[in-house]
Amino acid sequence: MHARRMLSDEEVAAYHRDGFLVPRYRLPQADLAALQSLTERIVADNPQLADTPMACPHVPGSGLQGLKSSKDWLPLSLHPDLLDIVEQIVGPDIVLWGSNLFYKRPLEGPATPWHRDAAYWPIRPLATTSVWIAISDSVVENGCLRFIAGSHAARDAGEHYESKEPGLIIPGTLAPGSFDEGAARDVEMEPGQMVLFDCFTVHGARSNRGTRHRAGYALRFMPAASHYDHDAALNAHRRSPGAAHHTRPLILARGVDRSGGNDFARGHPASAG
Repeated sequence: MHARRMLSDEEVAAYHRDGFLVPRYRLPQADLAALQSLTERIVADNPQLADTPMACPHVPGSGLQGLKSSKDWLPLSLHPDLLDIVEQIVGPDIVLWGSNLFYKRPLEGPATPWHRDAAYWPIRPLATTSVWIAISDSVVENGCLRFIAGSHAARDAGEHYESKEPGLIIPGTLAPGSFDEGAARDVEMEPGQMVLFDCFTVHGARSNRGTRHRAGYALRFMPAASHYDHDAALNAHRRSPGAAHHTRPLILARGVDRSGGNDFARGHPASAG
């Protein structure tokens, strides 16, 4: 069975050229409403994690955060439309290796420093496409995502450091002078829109100074020819329950495990509710 062509040839070319893309496709209204309802519930059930990346809500009971979640996140995370889109980018063999809910409160939601995701993920060959779905309006005022077009081309993770600056959602920050912030593009989105981006693409977000919250759901897909090394991440991320990459549950979303070595049992709780 071949994937439907959800992206035009021009959109695929733009993704590879710029390292990110806001496709014409939007999440169907019923699915968006379900995602918004799940978001309201998870924020209410985990108030201590507001303004913190909530890891892997699609696999309740996974990770180290003690995140109270629901099995209803999983069907949305494996939405056939999304898998068809991702297949046009990474090919027919796809692993969903993680997800994050980002919820930034009005007036005080923290900034996301400039970074490349590739600096932190234990994947070899290093390849991931993130699908970041806007659950609420994501605009300049409330801290929409920002990208540096073409910054993925060198396939270089870049030098990062742990910032001590207050008001950041994550500490990992690209070294100053290693990119041109003046080239940044603000990516504003309405609910149901999404941005796809490469793990080497420089991105960040300002703090939320608006009167509306900003919520987005990020799904992390890698080609199944890549290997996710849970053990490589064990010590590096022990201090950060939100990262906890050694606990990430892998799901073969489509096709077969071409790497032959991905551990699809690791990270999954014995029972999920």
